[in-house]
Amino acid sequence: MFQFLDALEKIWAKFLYFLPGHSQPENCQGKDILIIPGHMAGKDFYRKLKADLDNLGFHVAILSTLRNPASVEEAVLHLSRQILTAPNDTTVIAHNTGGLLCLVLPDESRRKVKRLITLGTPFHGSHSFSDTRFSYWGFESDWVKKNYKNALFFPLFQPLSAIEDFSFSPQESTEFGQGRDLWFDIPGNYNLVRRHENLRTIREFLGTPKDPQAQVIAKASPVHAVPKKIEVDFSKFDPANRKKAAAKKKKESSKPAKKPIAKKPTPKKAAKKKKK
Repeated sequence: MFQFLDALEKIWAKFLYFLPGHSQPENCQGKDILIIPGHMAGKDFYRKLKADLDNLGFHVAILSTLRNPASVEEAVLHLSRQILTAPNDTTVIAHNTGGLLCLVLPDESRRKVKRLITLGTPFHGSHSFSDTRFSYWGFESDWVKKNYKNALFFPLFQPLSAIEDFSFSPQESTEFGQGRDLWFDIPGNYNLVRRHENLRTIREFLGTPKDPQAQVIAKASPVHAVPKKIEVDFSKFDPANRKKAAAKKKKESSKPAKKPIAKKPTPKKAAKKKKK
C-alpha cells in the first residue's frame, strides 16, 4: 500500500514541478528554515510540510530548482543565490537529490547554513540515474564517491531516511552511515514529506524555535572599581625574629611539666566513705 502511495506522490510532485511558479527564485530574508525540493518535485509539493513548520513558529521558505540545468554547477549556483539572501545560522531541509546539491555549495552560501537535515538523500547514488542525463548521480559513481562526505563540513548534519525506500534503489543508497542515520516508520521517499506520521516526526525532531534571550552584560561596580589595599605583616619572615621565636619555643619546651594536683574530697564525699 505504501509503495502505491509513494508512486502517486511521486507523480503529483512531478506534475507540480512543471507549473510556472516552481522556477521563480525565493527571497529568504527573515527565514530560519529553507526547504530544498527533491528530484523533479515542485515547490507546492512541500506546502504541507511548510504549513506544519509555520504553525510551530518557524519562518519557512521553499527554494526553487532549475528544470533543465546545463550542469550540476549551474543548478547549485541557482540554489546558492537564494541561500545568500537568508540570515546566518539557518536550517536547511533537503529532500532526496536536494541533499546532493548541498554537498557542493560554494563556501559563501554553505557558511550561512548551521544545520543540514536531509530526507531520503541517495548519498551513494542510485541506479535510477544510471542511464539518464543525471548519470553523475548513478550508484557508486565517481561524483558521489568524491562529494558525499562533504556533508560533514556543515556544523550540524542530520540524515533522515524512510525505513524502506521505493524510489531510489538500492535501499542502502539513502544510508549515510557512521551511525548518523535516523529512520521514519512510514516507508517511501516521497511519503517522507507528505504522510502525517512522518511530518509529526519532523516536527518533534526540530522542536520549537526559542525566544531570543537578552544578553546580560556585567556592569562594573564602584565598590570594586578601585582594588582594596591589603596589608601584610612581613616582620614574621625576618630571620632575626624567626630565631627569637624558635628560642622562645625551645625554652618553653625545656621547662619541667607541672604535676597535676590531686583534689581534696569534699566533706560530704568524705562522710560517705567513712560510713562505708
